[in-house]
Amino acid sequence: MTQKIVRRLISSAILFSALFFTGSSVLAQVNVNSYYPNDIRPGSILFFNRYTSNPNNPQQGDTQLNITNVSQSLRAELHLFLVDGATCTVADFFLSLTQNQTSSFLLSDYDPGVQGYIVAVATNGGTPAQFNHLIGTVYIRETDGRTAVLPAISFLKRSPGEIQPKQDGSYSLLFNGIEYEQFPSSLAISSFNSQVTDQGSLVLLSPTSDLTFGAVNQISIFTLLYDDTEKSFSSSIQLRCYLYSSLTNLFNRGGSITRQVPAGRTGWIRMSATSPLIGSFIIRGPVFSGGHNLHTSGAAAFL
Repeated sequence: MTQKIVRRLISSAILFSALFFTGSSVLAQVNVNSYYPNDIRPGSILFFNRYTSNPNNPQQGDTQLNITNVSQSLRAELHLFLVDGATCTVADFFLSLTQNQTSSFLLSDYDPGVQGYIVAVATNGGTPAQFNHLIGTVYIRETDGRTAVLPAISFLKRSPGEIQPKQDGSYSLLFNGIEYEQFPSSLAISSFNSQVTDQGSLVLLSPTSDLTFGAVNQISIFTLLYDDTEKSFSSSIQLRCYLYSSLTNLFNRGGSITRQVPAGRTGWIRMSATSPLIGSFIIRGPVFSGGHNLHTSGAAAFL
């Protein structure tokens, strides 16, 4: 299955209500008895935080998406949404996997020249449903040569069965810890080397609240950058739909990140918002290169 998709309004309406469906959100500490997504076990919804490709030369930039059904007895039906990080417009296609089947494809074949994120939703006959048997990864080669392997962030569907459609035929997926697991709203980069010698790029996204028309979510993210002596530097990041940017571009106040964390030193970053937030960190240095998803350090709760 290798065909270019057409970026258009999707035919099946699935609305991501996420953390906006009722009440007002506040920042809460992580509770070990609560349910939060992670990238080490299967789920019913997968978020692939980044994809990119170079349409003129895929050897210089591309993404391979891999998705697997780990069930030994059940067939998987999936609806995949490719969200353009520049415009939040959505393209989609459907995929079926037999038990124990894996599927891989290149984004240069499907959505060339676009960068953004991908959502895979388990369905039953096109209706979102519980199927906590999906895992996945993306292999990324950026146009500047850096590479990373990023596991998909999986969300369990905690309630059994299918999502009931609304009167207009659309579906609301509630990430409230009861239907699906909660989104985090506070993230952390556990450590980074000085940007004098290394190059780190941050991926951040606040999932669109509407996968029908690709609604743009614009949020403000408060950040605290710490050096390795616990000295902190505060700033903020404006996120509109999707962000992929270097640390040096994002943290350029107070003499820039290279002064705050000079050569030979390390630091870490805390990020918090009042909206859903997930992301990844991709690095390249003289010795170490790669990437990982950001750690969850807090989640949105409801009053």
